[in-house]
Amino acid sequence: MKKWAIGFGIVFVLGFVAFELVSTFQQAQKREVIRTVQATDFTLPTLDDQKQTLAQTRGKVVILNFWASWCEPCKSEMPHFQTYYVQHSEDLEILAINYTKKDQVAQVKSFVEQYKLTFPILLDETGETSIMYGAFTLPTTIILDREGNIVHEILGPLDEALLEEYVEPLY
Repeated sequence: MKKWAIGFGIVFVLGFVAFELVSTFQQAQKREVIRTVQATDFTLPTLDDQKQTLAQTRGKVVILNFWASWCEPCKSEMPHFQTYYVQHSEDLEILAINYTKKDQVAQVKSFVEQYKLTFPILLDETGETSIMYGAFTLPTTIILDREGNIVHEILGPLDEALLEEYVEPLY
């Protein structure tokens, strides 16, 4: 009886370890997708009634951040984006693309004021740009190099340390 219990215990522990390794690997795969393709240009209205194209940012490292005002992880990452933007705005452009199809402009304005955001806020009123970039999870962050190539796609919230890890090598 003891041998059976010990054998069962060993199998259980090995199974648990294997499950944790697979789970961790799957989470890492879901978090970042790396691809190197040219980003598709778009034109979106900004919160201050201008038009912004992706082409206008050529020559800078660009962060496309797809977000919504009701998204809790988006709320946690925005202060990090603002701090990083202030520190690196010479070489960097952040385009915060609000999924306005599922948001309201008044809430977006309130969010921007609350978090004192100074980078461009773009309004994806139809959802077409979010769909074009595969931003089905909020937040989704896509990082482009100076030539406009997609270098990283990150699902979920970022902080300053992760921003540095992904963006610094591109300067």
